[in-house]
Amino acid sequence: MEKQKLVDLETTVVCSTEVVSTKVEGEVVMMSIEQGTYSGLDAIGSEIWRLLEKPISVSEICKAMTARYDVEKEQCEKDVLAFLNDLASDDTIQIVKSGN
Repeated sequence: MEKQKLVDLETTVVCSTEVVSTKVEGEVVMMSIEQGTYSGLDAIGSEIWRLLEKPISVSEICKAMTARYDVEKEQCEKDVLAFLNDLASDDTIQIVKSGN
């Protein structure tokens, strides 16, 4: 079963207030207070998480990532959307403004 897409390029998102995070050896580890779950992010996920500290549109996240990394725009958008939809599906991020 395919996950519901909650986030698109025009969506504005921010870190959930229910998630506590810290940096450990250059990567982010997070714990959901509400769900009691723990997870870690790799270097790129950690960079996206840092961008999510303030409300930001998904398209702005993609612009920042393509400026920093050697990645095609379409591939970056696909990967960022998959990552953020995964975070949105378990309330790790909050949707501030829907692009739909």
